[in-house]
Amino acid sequence: MNYQDYIKMNQIGVYSIAFPTEKVVETLENAVLDERGGVKFEIVKNPFADKKVIEVGEDGLFFSVRAEFKNLTKELVAHKTYELSQDGVSFEVELEARSQLYQIIPPSSEIYNFFYNRTTEMLIVNSNSKRSKTAIMQLIQVFGLAGVKSIIVSDEKLGINKRFVDFIENQTPMFKFVNFNHTATLRKDTHNEKSHRTCRHLDSAKGKENALQVLNDGFYVQSLEMIYLDVLRFKLDEDLHIRNMRFKDYATTLRNLHSDEAFYYKRGRFYEYIGMQYDTLNKIMRSTVLEFTQETKLEQFA
Repeated sequence: MNYQDYIKMNQIGVYSIAFPTEKVVETLENAVLDERGGVKFEIVKNPFADKKVIEVGEDGLFFSVRAEFKNLTKELVAHKTYELSQDGVSFEVELEARSQLYQIIPPSSEIYNFFYNRTTEMLIVNSNSKRSKTAIMQLIQVFGLAGVKSIIVSDEKLGINKRFVDFIENQTPMFKFVNFNHTATLRKDTHNEKSHRTCRHLDSAKGKENALQVLNDGFYVQSLEMIYLDVLRFKLDEDLHIRNMRFKDYATTLRNLHSDEAFYYKRGRFYEYIGMQYDTLNKIMRSTVLEFTQETKLEQFA
């Protein structure tokens, strides 16, 4: 069992979706997801719980969806197409190559982990891939909903560049709960190219002076390095996308889950870890996405 699949979280996608409050757990437990585009989806039983849905934290749910698919890479298709061409196949060679590969290569799979807060109606998933978004649309279908709203914030509402300038000039904290880790990546777009500058040591006078000079040269914030207590480090980009996440106890937890400890202790460690993830993500959402989207109507559907 690869327990890493059930605790990994390097990036997240955040959505606003109103699952019906009644029987949400029962519906997820009994859900049958359709195959889409050659990908099979399934809400899987958690290896530590003997059930699919785990209740975590304050009004939260945790569950995992597995996607199973044939990973026909460009390299595989190109190689097989060349082989068939050498064998004299001349009609729809690439289509034939894909057909043959589909029959012989073993299936690949991915696990997408979801947190759902029934109070804020926010759905968090540890992926932004096309397949993970298809999985979300499957969940919508299960509940008979019309759609899912992405967290979209207008530039004037966002103001992350202004917050950065206020921090540099006036030491104004940018967010509640989470702190700026004094490193930022700035970007400047021209007609022909994009230029980037990394500004470090922004807790020092010299670092701030350098950042102001870069800003005056027409650069703006692309991403900020953030830290929540000593629990999580991550990057927050200009569109509020959270990526490059590094949880402090990830490696230790993974070792413990694969250790010779009794299953009872492993289960306790797993529950504790995903509870920590859920609480941490809620704090981050409250001080970033939810703060920015307050009084903002979410109209963009995924």
